[in-house]
Amino acid sequence: MPKPLKITLRIFLVIIVLVLVSAIGFIMTLQVFEYRPNDQIPLDIEDNYDDSSEHYAPLDQSIRFLTFNIGYASLSHTEDFAMDGGSKGRMDTKAEVETNLTGIRNIILNQQADVILIQEVDVDSNRSYNINQYDDLKTAVGYPVSLAYNYRCIFVPFPLNPSQMMGKVNSGIVTMTDFYVDTSSRHQLPGSFSWPLRLANLKRAINVSRIPLADSDKFLVIINVHLSAYDDGSMRLEETAYLQSIMLEEYDSGNYVVVGGDFNQTFPGAVTMTEEGGVETFTYHYPLRNPEFWQAFPFVDDGLTSNGFQFAYDLNTPTCRLLHQPYDLEQPENNQYYVIDGFIVSGNVEILHVETLDENFIYSDHNPVLLDIRLIP
Repeated sequence: MPKPLKITLRIFLVIIVLVLVSAIGFIMTLQVFEYRPNDQIPLDIEDNYDDSSEHYAPLDQSIRFLTFNIGYASLSHTEDFAMDGGSKGRMDTKAEVETNLTGIRNIILNQQADVILIQEVDVDSNRSYNINQYDDLKTAVGYPVSLAYNYRCIFVPFPLNPSQMMGKVNSGIVTMTDFYVDTSSRHQLPGSFSWPLRLANLKRAINVSRIPLADSDKFLVIINVHLSAYDDGSMRLEETAYLQSIMLEEYDSGNYVVVGGDFNQTFPGAVTMTEEGGVETFTYHYPLRNPEFWQAFPFVDDGLTSNGFQFAYDLNTPTCRLLHQPYDLEQPENNQYYVIDGFIVSGNVEILHVETLDENFIYSDHNPVLLDIRLIP
């Protein structure tokens, strides 16, 4: 073999070895620093009120809820996202994230909700330019608040474009209430991605908060959820089954249960299923415009409605858009919509009003959903 060719081959082999060693080292680093939360974790309740009946939730009066997936203030109308068929993982500038966060903050404050459930809130994450969104919203609202992390990774190497990689991520779901909170806890949901994908992926959880009731020994149990989106369907079923078991247990104990958030599943009434020749076909209220688009399959109601639970959602306005492209304001028919955000309440809760606020996806890929209820004595 000619000497120049030998030298070239050696250089090539050295490069291959260096790449392999670097990749293995990176994966092992993720393994060492993987977020491994316990099944249940008591959460700090910041700015909590005094434990007195004047701060308890009322019976037989209207209570307003708001749920809003804010997309780490980085998935506004100008953006697409790699997991949805786009190419991006972060906004181009910090100023854009700050503009979105200001818009999100104003939407939340304008609704004057008693209970606020927020998903995808970042705390010192590279993908949102290390803005502490949790502190910003906590200070603005001023309610008792708890944060349950569901995504912590020292470096997420996605998308593969170095300029778009999300990098360090600390993010979670936030529950705020204008009531005294007795306890708040993080419950790890079952199921996980296979190794090594799970190392840099979400660790889905729910935030369960218990609010004492005035003139009652029962509780208002508030569950903040953000369920899986990009699995093969098995994790979603496991998560839903676990969630329903907690809901039924609390309701059987005589408590009032309100579950709200981003379910990443289509609410009943927004989809119909037909079966022919063993093949299931789903027809959505907002049609799936391309068979290759992400599909939000129907919510699996495993005994909830038969046990008195009620779904609360609004079909008049979509709650989420697909991020395969920036939002098309001029030709809305080019956008893909879903109804995946809303509420489920127990049978002792009266639904007074539910409405998806049409914010036109300006600051987030989700629209907020309002719910007014009354706890039946």
